[in-house]
Amino acid sequence: MRESPPPGPSVPSIRDELEELRDELRQKALPGERLIETHRRLAGESLERRRRADLLERIAECLPINIFAKDSEHRYLLANRNVSKLAGRECSEVIGKTDFDIAPEPAARAIRASDERLLARGGMLVEELELESDAGVKRHLLVGKTLVQSEQTEEQVLIGFSIDITESKRVERELRDKIALIEQQRAVIRALSTPIIEVWDRVLTVPMLGALDSARAGAVMEDLLADVSRRGARFAILDLTGVEAMDTGTAAHLLKLVQAIRLLGAEGIITGVPPGGAQAMVGLGLDLGGITTLASLREGLWYCMKRMRVGAVA
Repeated sequence: MRESPPPGPSVPSIRDELEELRDELRQKALPGERLIETHRRLAGESLERRRRADLLERIAECLPINIFAKDSEHRYLLANRNVSKLAGRECSEVIGKTDFDIAPEPAARAIRASDERLLARGGMLVEELELESDAGVKRHLLVGKTLVQSEQTEEQVLIGFSIDITESKRVERELRDKIALIEQQRAVIRALSTPIIEVWDRVLTVPMLGALDSARAGAVMEDLLADVSRRGARFAILDLTGVEAMDTGTAAHLLKLVQAIRLLGAEGIITGVPPGGAQAMVGLGLDLGGITTLASLREGLWYCMKRMRVGAVA
């Protein structure tokens, strides 16, 4: 009688073995897949970095400002086209050089002093620099700079920008000169419109003409009080004979002026008050008893002469 062959593996056991083989193959393939995934990720990051670097380079070249970076020895690590143009050199001739290698000595000293100020205080430094060439030509720069940590070398890197504001400074200087000239002209016009005349020793008179408003009365007060104090005047005559119009605000200014003159040790006299001015003064409701008012400048001068004679006799 023939012997039957031994029973083969069952179907479930074959499935289990196949699953184990799959797991083993999957475990062996996993490091490779991870390596491929890591490589893809790094490649993507590298591409993104290159894109950002290219974009930053384009920005640095397109902006109308000077952009630069220096190492701890003040050597240029980065300089855009505007920096090389300012130095009168190619970009390749700037990298690795210091300011003393590429700029006139007066300008290089100013830039180095600015860098040293930043190194001493840290943070962000923004200031104006005046750079002078060997020929004496001056340029003005607005500079901003700070310190950052280098990822590769871990040393401090000075990064910054500068803008040429020479033209702006020239316009600013011209504007200041024009303003000063206008102020001088205004002072001359004011002096001509309300001249302060010393008719005798320590006797001043201010003949006023035309319309007299509060602004003009305020200017008269300022100038006359200064002259009374400077010249040690005894009398100051405000002659309103030529005044065409005057409101209550102006009248109040004049009365305050007379009181201020008295505080300086002199006597204020008002002459030639026009009818409208008289109404304005009365309309203020103030006591005018202590204020000397006379009909004309001539009477005012006579009054001063008499008072001075009395004082001399006394």
